Amino acid sequence: MALDHNKNRSSAADQLHAPGIDFEAIVKLSPDAVIVLSPDGKPTFVSPAAEKLFGWSSANLADHMSDLVYIDEENADAEALHLILSGSAARPVTLPKADLQLRSAYGSLVWAEVTVHLLEDGHGKPYAYVVYFRSIARLRELENLLEAASQSDPLTGLYNRRAFEDNLKREWAISLREKSHTSLIKVTLDRFESFAENHGPGAVEDCLSRVAGMLKETARRPADITARTAEAEFSLLLPRTHEMGAETISAYIHIAIQDLAIPNPANTAGNGIVTASVGAACVVAEQTGISESPEVILSAAEDCVFQARQEGGNRVKTVMRTLSR
Repeated sequence: MALDHNKNRSSAADQLHAPGIDFEAIVKLSPDAVIVLSPDGKPTFVSPAAEKLFGWSSANLADHMSDLVYIDEENADAEALHLILSGSAARPVTLPKADLQLRSAYGSLVWAEVTVHLLEDGHGKPYAYVVYFRSIARLRELENLLEAASQSDPLTGLYNRRAFEDNLKREWAISLREKSHTSLIKVTLDRFESFAENHGPGAVEDCLSRVAGMLKETARRPADITARTAEAEFSLLLPRTHEMGAETISAYIHIAIQDLAIPNPANTAGNGIVTASVGAACVVAEQTGISESPEVILSAAEDCVFQARQEGGNRVKTVMRTLSR
């Protein structure tokens, strides 16, 4: 028996538009937050998911529409959504899709994928915005975990070499612009090849982990960067740290590694324990507009370490550089 497909489609359409269907109730069941508002920014519908996402009731949410969007830098999507929610859009605007941060009643920022549609009447006149918010907090959390993993040394938990170099470029640019002092300390463990040959992988991991823990405790300011940049080499980037600070911290690190008292009989210059050759460089620009690369401070610190090792190791060498045109 042949089927009348057109008849079936018509029947389905009739059922969909039957007056007995409560479409508002269907929207309320959705996990996506939905807000319908007039062009002047007044909410006419707030779904339960929106109340849950932002923490305000539908009545109270109306008082926070104008400052709901968090704008921390130039972001055209965030600015467009702000205009829509505050009723300040000079002309009809839509937003196909954007990942944005939004303020909540909990005092925290929430990440959401936002889509804005414009509703028009039969004459093409806009009469409402429909704003959809889909929480992506979990996705952002996973992305941050992956990013942290890609920047971390798996053994010590410190930054890895790539992350160190990225931070060095950023902080170096800031220091040149602000004419602030930047210090870089390089720490190389003496005779570590012999230590690895004589003690094995387990002892190597324990040694490196203990040294890393001490360095992390030493550079505790939020802007400080502590990284493992080679097998037995560590680097400390200390923004806005003067020469005296670099010298003091370098001397402390030198003694603190000795105080760990990790046996290394091959290190005769260090009385049979693990020691380090430490090199520190402090650099400051005298004027703005200087375009030196971060290689200046990097090579200066490495030269200090090389000099310390050439002199037998287990010592500290520092240098101060001033950049001018």
